[in-house]
Amino acid sequence: MKYINILSKMWLIAVAAMVVACSEDEGAPVTPSFPEEEQILSVKAGESVEIVFDASMDWKLYSSTLWCRFSNGMTSISGQAGKQAVQVSVNEDMLNYGEMQAEITLKQGDVEKVIAKLTRQGEMLLAVGEEGEIFTEESPLLLNFSRTSTTLSFTESFTLNFPWEFDQASLPEWLAVKNPPVKGGMHQKAELTVEITDDYLANEWTGSFRFKMQGEDRYADVPVKYTGLPADELVIRGISTKWNWSVSTDGLQYWTGGLTEGDDEPEKLSFPLSFRVLAKNSEYVVKAVYQDGDYLWIDGVDGAKAFFDIKDDAHGNLELCNVQENTSAKRRGYILVFPKSVYDELSHGGTWSDMNTLLNSEGTDLSEDVSDEYIVMVFDQESSQTSSVAPVKVNVNGEGDIEATQGMGEILNPDVLEAVNQLYFADNENKNDYIFNYSVSAKSEVIITPYIKNYFGENSPIGSCEVRSFSDPWSPDSSIAVSQEGDTYENSNVYFQCGNESLLVIFKDDFGMVCKVLILNIQ
Repeated sequence: MKYINILSKMWLIAVAAMVVACSEDEGAPVTPSFPEEEQILSVKAGESVEIVFDASMDWKLYSSTLWCRFSNGMTSISGQAGKQAVQVSVNEDMLNYGEMQAEITLKQGDVEKVIAKLTRQGEMLLAVGEEGEIFTEESPLLLNFSRTSTTLSFTESFTLNFPWEFDQASLPEWLAVKNPPVKGGMHQKAELTVEITDDYLANEWTGSFRFKMQGEDRYADVPVKYTGLPADELVIRGISTKWNWSVSTDGLQYWTGGLTEGDDEPEKLSFPLSFRVLAKNSEYVVKAVYQDGDYLWIDGVDGAKAFFDIKDDAHGNLELCNVQENTSAKRRGYILVFPKSVYDELSHGGTWSDMNTLLNSEGTDLSEDVSDEYIVMVFDQESSQTSSVAPVKVNVNGEGDIEATQGMGEILNPDVLEAVNQLYFADNENKNDYIFNYSVSAKSEVIITPYIKNYFGENSPIGSCEVRSFSDPWSPDSSIAVSQEGDTYENSNVYFQCGNESLLVIFKDDFGMVCKVLILNIQ
């Protein structure tokens, strides 16, 4: 019994000690712990970040702005002591073009401290293309070459999400903007007409358009890239047309066009004739082709009888010069210029002779493999001999025969010039002597007496007559009903009513050879 009493007293003492100990613990204050350094974070609207801290007691976080919210969708969140990783989301509320800052405050007990500052970036300044494109350095606005007779030009439109003004001073030297827009409001289109001058046309260039935000030191750049000339393209400047050029007998003057009824004499200019060749990286090959009798020769080939020179500075600046006096029949000269890659392909890397690759098998004309775009100029040097070709006579509406004018006249249509150039005449060496031109009114009734000589040089009646319109100078015009009468050199003629379009009238002999061509200009 005594033993039990002693044991009970010991339990009472132990319980009392525990109570005293607990009372001492509850009375000891707990010091809240906070991160030593603030987290400084830069974010964009729509992004989330994580705030990390170690709480020593129950805690609460507060956001100072409505656009910065916690994972519960509110601007405050709470939790218990321990290590924490809290998600913070940044939305677009009150988004503008400037930066905005939010503070994240941690409260533990009665103590609070800012533990993070979030800087939300302002809205990105954008210049959006017509199809909604966003242009970057990796995906710039591309300007691609297209054939033109004037300065290469592009028109581009952009919509901007801020009040803007165009920064003309920041343009790269290879870009020119014609009549640039000065400024515009938010979402107002900016339309630019961009020009690339000849000095920069051949090669590849990069740069940018810059639109500045009005009243701010911010801007949006549109990266732009000009891709340059394709390797198989050339641009020729300084020569208005490749066809229908003439050179005086003495080799001192040149002109284009000819005499048409009622026209003034064409302006004659003195040599040298300067022109410019634009090719990628200035990689081009120049070839001069000379007519000698019935055959053509190419410069650099043994036996070639050169009668003119081409000076080339290897940078695209060329001159036709030193044309020799012509003491024989009319003769023709050609200037050919190829991109180097095209010439290498034609000549199999320079292993094949130009006579085999650039001329036909007979050596009488250019090869079909030589594209017209690489023919820079074709000219005829006048003969010192007087032409003995009888003129074509035209009777318009029964008013009597009038002699047509020898020559092409002022024809600049490249398709017509090429179609005539490809005709093979009975006397092909002097083919230009057999081309005449005459002007009539639309719907005129015409009777044409051509006075042709056949393939053997004999006076001959018309074998056949073909009429082609300028809109399709390669095929007969079925809308023109051509009648033919007479069976001798003197009385053989054709008659028909003209339409509203100029015509090529082609006279052939009984062997199908072209003997004469009349160009009827409809006025």
